[in-house]
Amino acid sequence: MLVIDCDAHVEEPEEAWSYLDPAFHRKRPFIVEFPEDTVFGSHNAAWVIDYKLRLYGATPTIMKRSSQKGAPVPTQDLTDVNGRIASMDEAGIDRQIIFPTIWQGPVAEDPELESALATSWNTYMATQCSKSKGRLFFAAVIPYRRPADAVAELRRVKTLGSAAGVYTHGIEWDMPLSNPEFWPIYQEAARLELPLLIHTGNVSPAIRFMAEGFPRPNQVQFPQNNPYGAGLNQVLYGVTQLFGSSAMDDFPKLKVAVLEIGSEWVPMFSKELGERTKFNDWLGDRLFVACAVGDDITHVVNRVGDDCLISATDYPHGDAFRADCLEELLVARGDLTSATIDKILTSNPQRAFTFA
Repeated sequence: MLVIDCDAHVEEPEEAWSYLDPAFHRKRPFIVEFPEDTVFGSHNAAWVIDYKLRLYGATPTIMKRSSQKGAPVPTQDLTDVNGRIASMDEAGIDRQIIFPTIWQGPVAEDPELESALATSWNTYMATQCSKSKGRLFFAAVIPYRRPADAVAELRRVKTLGSAAGVYTHGIEWDMPLSNPEFWPIYQEAARLELPLLIHTGNVSPAIRFMAEGFPRPNQVQFPQNNPYGAGLNQVLYGVTQLFGSSAMDDFPKLKVAVLEIGSEWVPMFSKELGERTKFNDWLGDRLFVACAVGDDITHVVNRVGDDCLISATDYPHGDAFRADCLEELLVARGDLTSATIDKILTSNPQRAFTFA
């Protein structure tokens, strides 16, 4: 069985910015460290980008948190590609699609700087993935506030190789995925066979502002996250906006994958959106959903079938979605047929993504 991990991550190293346009040298990201006895605890480092502190997951990797996750830092930040592949072999993973960590929040308010950072990050990822002999792929990041630049970046990324899709939040800054300005992006993504990958994250200024000042009950483990700005609800909002618009009809070759929120929402959306859209026709054909190994997958399969399901390790993150040995964990459940497991790990991802 070919096991395809559809959502892993890189914890960005300084090398991710080594391809930055020299015009932005004075604005390049740099790292600051904190004492460990603050509310940030082991997350005791941050990037300074566009005059603000940015830290998500365990990037930058000089923070103590990076050494607490049971994975060598060079495999986390992809500076050691062979080490990353060795960790995949240990977990029984054949291919891996790698998402950013820092882009789970706003990277820069300056749209021109954000665009330049995206270009550097994509180049770094394409360079490192090209060393993997077809084992590593990545989700490209693009500047949604600059649609023309985003289209150009998609074309450039495609020529670099190893891009498996386009990273997309449920809300891009203050714009829903039904924003007509995104139509050129969707058109180009469809033409290039790069699916939209709707993933957790929060870059919405309005939602982040509303969350300021509220208590953070999870601050000990994840001090950089405010639960009131949770990415899950934003992803579902993005699904509603995208599939409730004409985008899927306008671009019949466009594919979409929804990741890191589990799959238990799908039956409800199948009923609600299925009554007024072609949601159920797209499900398993052009729409794929990453299930968590702890989901009630049997219920999902009984309601909507198993053609839409894919899965992911979330490696090397340390949250509830982390599940390194996918095949072993799915088999151990005891309630899934071998045919369903094969679809989740092999045939469905092969239909969802073009690995080139």
